[in-house]
Amino acid sequence: MLMTIGKQIKDAIKNDKLIIGSRTVLKNLKNEMLESVVYASNCPEELMKDLNHYSKVSGIKLEEFNGNSVQLGELCGKPFRILIIGMKKAKK
Repeated sequence: MLMTIGKQIKDAIKNDKLIIGSRTVLKNLKNEMLESVVYASNCPEELMKDLNHYSKVSGIKLEEFNGNSVQLGELCGKPFRILIIGMKKAKK
């Protein structure tokens, strides 16, 4: 069953598996600690290059959020803009 990005984000927040912020998400992406990465539609090109590179290397899927950083921040329940979020892998 496919989950919408909004549902995935809500579940990640509820289960304390959401990582917010470019630096933190990229660090976790490099260490292959994420299940997926969601980025806002207005994500800067330079950041997208890094995201694409590390997601290919680690095999972690990238998903574009159908909205800008303000809308992504609102969805995450934060009063600020969010460009990138990551969902932590489930602990084994």
